[in-house]
Amino acid sequence: MVRHALVIACLLFAFANVARAILVVQQAARLPDLPVAAPAPYIALMSAIGGIAFGVCAFGLACSRRWAPRVTIVTIVSYQAYLWLNHIAFARSSEATERAGFGILLSALSIACVGGAALWVDRKLTARQVEVRRSASYLPPDE
Repeated sequence: MVRHALVIACLLFAFANVARAILVVQQAARLPDLPVAAPAPYIALMSAIGGIAFGVCAFGLACSRRWAPRVTIVTIVSYQAYLWLNHIAFARSSEATERAGFGILLSALSIACVGGAALWVDRKLTARQVEVRRSASYLPPDE
């Protein structure tokens, strides 16, 4: 159940990033004179990378790959760090600093929820792997 929720969360992050990349490219083509804080190719590239990373995590979790929960933790932490570096580097409005507290709360909540679920899935996969090893090494007594 938790693994399925984590797969869905990773898919949502992946789709959101891919949608952002597509929208940025469309806006840059249709509104080339629109002033933006960050260059469109940069946003499109980084959003596509985020979409791919979360897509790989979703695939790995859906297939119960052993590496997937740990990669998911690294991905969510890296993604949030990337968002905050962008916020610091490209914030133009005075409202950006006023809304930072809520952004910190959302970042911490996403890291806690996704990271916590990934740790839980990692523990379950490890326990299942240990159980399989034990049952494979069990030899019935000779009669």
